[in-house]
Amino acid sequence: MDTINVAKYLLVLESLKLAEDDAELDKRKQASRSKQLLEHNLEVLRKFTPNNNNVLIDKTVSTLNASWLENELLLHPIRVTSDDKALCYVVYMHYILLEIMNNINFNSEAKEDLLSTRHISLCIEAVQDLANYALHGQLHTTFYETNVFKCENAKENSGSNYQLLLVSIEVFEHFLKIKQLHLANAMEAVMRDYMAAIFSLRLAHATQDCSLQDQTLKVLQNKLNHIWLYVSKVEYLRNIMLLKSIPHAPADLQRQLHQELIQKLLSKDGFTTLVATLHTAQGAESRGMGVNRAPLSDKQIFEIIANIVAFRGHTQRAQSTLIRQIFKFLDICLLNQSAMIDCMGAGLLSLRRLYDLSSVNKTQISELIANNFANFSKPTDVLSGLIVLEHKELSLLIAVQYQLFCSSTVECLPSELLIPYLPLLLQMYHNMPEGFLQKKQLASIITRCLHNRTLVELQQIITKLYKQTFDNDWQQLHPRVVIYPNVEQTQLTVKIASSETKQDLSPSLALPELLMNADHHLLTYRVFMILLEQMSNILDDDTVGQHEAQIELLQTEDELITFLNSKYPVKVEILLSLNTLIAHQPLKSQITENTTDFLRFLRTLLQKRLNKRNITSCNDQQTEAMDQTLHILLTLTQELLEQTQMPETYRDLVPALQQLHGQTPNQLIKARINCLLTLLNGEFKTNAAQQASVFNAARTLIESAESHLQVYGIQMLLDLLRKRDSVTLANAHLLIALALSTLKNKESYTFLNCVRLFVGLVHVMEAEVLETLADEYLSDQAQMDYRLVVGEAMLKVSHELGPLCYKYKDTLLNCFMHGARSPLNEFRMSSFANLAQLTRILCYQVHKFFQELLDLIDCELSTGKYLPAKRAATLVLSELLEGIDNLVDFEDMLLPIYRVLKVIEADENTDSRMRQHAANGLKALTEKCKKFLFPEMQLQKEIRIFGINEASNKSGNAKGHILELN
Repeated sequence: MDTINVAKYLLVLESLKLAEDDAELDKRKQASRSKQLLEHNLEVLRKFTPNNNNVLIDKTVSTLNASWLENELLLHPIRVTSDDKALCYVVYMHYILLEIMNNINFNSEAKEDLLSTRHISLCIEAVQDLANYALHGQLHTTFYETNVFKCENAKENSGSNYQLLLVSIEVFEHFLKIKQLHLANAMEAVMRDYMAAIFSLRLAHATQDCSLQDQTLKVLQNKLNHIWLYVSKVEYLRNIMLLKSIPHAPADLQRQLHQELIQKLLSKDGFTTLVATLHTAQGAESRGMGVNRAPLSDKQIFEIIANIVAFRGHTQRAQSTLIRQIFKFLDICLLNQSAMIDCMGAGLLSLRRLYDLSSVNKTQISELIANNFANFSKPTDVLSGLIVLEHKELSLLIAVQYQLFCSSTVECLPSELLIPYLPLLLQMYHNMPEGFLQKKQLASIITRCLHNRTLVELQQIITKLYKQTFDNDWQQLHPRVVIYPNVEQTQLTVKIASSETKQDLSPSLALPELLMNADHHLLTYRVFMILLEQMSNILDDDTVGQHEAQIELLQTEDELITFLNSKYPVKVEILLSLNTLIAHQPLKSQITENTTDFLRFLRTLLQKRLNKRNITSCNDQQTEAMDQTLHILLTLTQELLEQTQMPETYRDLVPALQQLHGQTPNQLIKARINCLLTLLNGEFKTNAAQQASVFNAARTLIESAESHLQVYGIQMLLDLLRKRDSVTLANAHLLIALALSTLKNKESYTFLNCVRLFVGLVHVMEAEVLETLADEYLSDQAQMDYRLVVGEAMLKVSHELGPLCYKYKDTLLNCFMHGARSPLNEFRMSSFANLAQLTRILCYQVHKFFQELLDLIDCELSTGKYLPAKRAATLVLSELLEGIDNLVDFEDMLLPIYRVLKVIEADENTDSRMRQHAANGLKALTEKCKKFLFPEMQLQKEIRIFGINEASNKSGNAKGHILELN
């Protein structure tokens, strides 16, 4: 560093009086003061640097060492007269500041190169002051039409020294590359004037005010590109927008600015930069950028951005590029919510405008959405244990879809795009545990898509969902893609499960749960009526159930699917959905408002049921299914009647109900009809009113929040069930729902009594109670404690039924065996413990499931790491032996059981309780073998009567036996 020269020129800068705006002075005084300062500074500069203008210009050009500039000045030399004080000041300052900047290494940390803060501030002020004369004052006259560029330092005449302006641009490029000069946004105004100067030269060339070589034009464009790439993209676009705001700008300038804006917008991160530029425009105004207008709202800014992006004049390639940028921008906003979440509306609105522009854009957006879901429906690899999406990636994907389709009715994309993904979204919702934000967002997405459909479209969608007759473009969750929560239930991971994993992937299972948790009650009503109509259509089909497949427990999966499809085509899932929705209170309010439609369907179903009864060829499965649907409707009708106080519109149902009461053998339907007829005929007798009041009182107690009141209500319901109360029997389905709700109570006093209620209900509705409990027990969404209590209730109900529960062995055994495969340790232990009790009850049915049971136990004992589960698995074999009565019937099973228990008992390293369970089982087996091999001598009783038809005793002296005495 030339220390002498730098010190000299820094001293020159300190001697200058640099202009500062004073808001208290008017324009005239400000101009007069600026003129005085300019004269003083020029006098100081000439004193320290006595060279004339031409010499200084030559030194400056030589220092810059720019061949393009030298070539340009050869053709058009610079002419600066001594009378033009502003240009003379520019020439002197060019030379001095270049000397300072070239002799100081701003990037060096050496002590001899360090510059004081005061000197850096002095250099910044000098560069800013020079920009006012060298750049701002030499612009094309067009730029002075806007307040941004109005300045008292601008030349009063219409001409500009474009040759000197070229030198200034090259000089300021050197300044702008020095990072230390950009402290506290000090170069914002300089950057604005620098870009305006470049466009002034290009405009002057286009209007033939000056002539520039092609090389010079390329260099000017490169200087703009350098700012975009290395200085600040936000400032660049903001300055372009400021230049575009010039009123009455020539067409050439408008074209240049528009091309520059589009070119930078289509470059990498162009859209993100545009949003950041306009969103921070208010801050720029507050820093004195010269824009004197009211601040724009976010909505207005988003509209401006959307109008720029979704301009019809863009090429299709440009529109495609912008669409990809917007999707990337949305990801950035969601990943940086604290800084950019407020800007997301700009991307959403722009994307919607682009979507509406052309069919090509619609196709591209659809493909990008399809790519987001491809990992769920068609994973690239199905290697077991492979992680498809981490929690962060899954959260981002769902959040983006939520913003795209649920942000607002104006900005979001049309929900019809999601119709092909409804099965996939419902399956994801069903498999996702409760309590996660992602599940709520999925629910909102699905609900928005269904709610925006017409009645005909909704009916078609529901039909496809329940029949699973999807079009080729409809997407479903891959059978091996599973959403796993972590142990703390705080994060979700999408993985590839093992090939043995079986998932229930029916999308219709999630729909009732989703509707009951949503606030779109009209949608719930529409879906409910569509399901009723579908059920009615299925029951009209006489081919249903004619080809019934026979199946036994533990057959192949294909046979099981064939059996279910032949015996229960679609109607099982519809019945489950109807049973779930009927308990939804807002649904009843919607039905009350639409009584006519509901009554029309109820009359139709009653008539069909009566006609089916009169047709001898009607199959029993159809009748049973129709009775289930009819019972649901009658239950709902009764509750509606109680709420609406017997409207006259229901009275025409009385003849059909009376006729059905005399024909149907179904006792539940008869009980329900009796209650309905009582309500419809207005026969509120004392005993009927009393029965209803007792039941309602018990229901109120069980629905209370206090534990002791719930238990008292349970006891009242148990008494009513023992007495076969008609109102209670008619509301048996409601009792199941109440019992399930109460079973979730954490108080042991409450849920233990609730188990007693299930035991009482099983005598009224055996199949319904067991099937409902099995569904709840296997529900992955339920909490662990609740599922364990449900398992206890199932076991108590089985004990209550005793050997009669063999009718439901398929449901019970499959339920607990499925639970024995659970990855949750406590749940697996509970399933094995329940299996132990159940096998003791159903030991004579053990042949059909013994091999699978033994495989489960062997797997747990050999690979399980949870000791209580291994103990429970050992207990299963021990209890099975306890329940065996006849060894001959079980001879093929005894050897495998004996071997397993013997190994456990003989291993001293095994857990003591496992050894004890094994010892108990072997002891029971030993005792049964002894009884079988060495049966005890049985005493036979013989009663003989002597003295009848026998010869008399020849020895008269001999005494006879006491029994022989008369």
